[in-house]
Amino acid sequence: MMKETEVYHLKNEDWQKFLKQTLAKYGLYAPGKGLVEPEYRIYPPPQSSPSRGEEIGGGVIYGGARTPQPLKFFIYPPREKVSPDQPSSDKKTIILGIKACDLKALSVLDKIFLDPDFPDPFYQKRRENTILISDDCTEPKESCFCILLGGNPFPEEGFDLNLSFLPALSEVEGDKGILVEVGSKKGKDLLEEYKIPLLPAEEKQLKIRQEKREKVIEKLKEINKDFKFPQDPLTLTKGKYDSPVWNEASEDCVGCAACTNICPACHCFLLSELSTMNSELSTPKFEKFRYWDSCQYTGFARVAAGANPRKKLMERFRNRFYCKLEYKPENFELLACTGCGRCIEACQGKIDIREVLTKLVDYKATDEHR
Repeated sequence: MMKETEVYHLKNEDWQKFLKQTLAKYGLYAPGKGLVEPEYRIYPPPQSSPSRGEEIGGGVIYGGARTPQPLKFFIYPPREKVSPDQPSSDKKTIILGIKACDLKALSVLDKIFLDPDFPDPFYQKRRENTILISDDCTEPKESCFCILLGGNPFPEEGFDLNLSFLPALSEVEGDKGILVEVGSKKGKDLLEEYKIPLLPAEEKQLKIRQEKREKVIEKLKEINKDFKFPQDPLTLTKGKYDSPVWNEASEDCVGCAACTNICPACHCFLLSELSTMNSELSTPKFEKFRYWDSCQYTGFARVAAGANPRKKLMERFRNRFYCKLEYKPENFELLACTGCGRCIEACQGKIDIREVLTKLVDYKATDEHR
């Protein structure tokens, strides 16, 4: 994040022209129309020519809520070859339409994979070659709860550029344009590279952006009015390790790992070596692959000789909560839950993380009066 915030105003048509120009150099992923809701697509579609570009203007969906696919799919894929141990691809990518919850989750992945002493070269290369263009959340879903964890429905850091679309005050006024906030040198360089026409944002435009953001915050408060969280989310699981809530809440869990797979901050993986026969030399060739793993799988914590510290489903269920709300803050000073709500939608047992945490708060209140 740059020390001084730079916010500019530009017209919609200038932004669309800019996106079309980037296609000659960058791969572009952006939310587009899906079967049920907006989902990430590559632009232009494979059958189109980058020089045409008309698919960009009419296909990208801005605002709304976060997509079903988390940002980590692009930076940390579910399966990748990690041998040889240095990446060779220099593919440059722009990812558009990222929401604040995914940017917060990316900071967790950065802590894991960009450790100064042991950076992951594959993750590092992908991060360096990716430009993140976020935009404000305008229509939160019924499962969204970022504000319960101290977050906001608009990006505050972690982006290269952030977009805020200004609404027309009347039908006659038409397009009011976009506010573009610069979040990094990479974002600033991109704007300068394509000489996009920018004007400094005016006070009244910033005020309109703020008013629009406050309306979304109020909408989120209404969505989550029935859930009770403490002011400090770091206290959610403190002293609750032996709470009966864990047994009760885990009764509907089937251990499918949908919650960790769809979570933008979960990062556990498994390394596997596969051998193929080299036909020319008649010798085996070994290749190493990395796959997503999950703490919800029965054998995840199993060690040599078969010992398993979390062989019960309830123990694995509880571990996920503690990893996100206690272990990560203790080790990295970051919550590993951003309130995106994807786990609520993906859960086969219809478990709502907000309900579980609210019950934990109630348990504490009950326990104090015994």
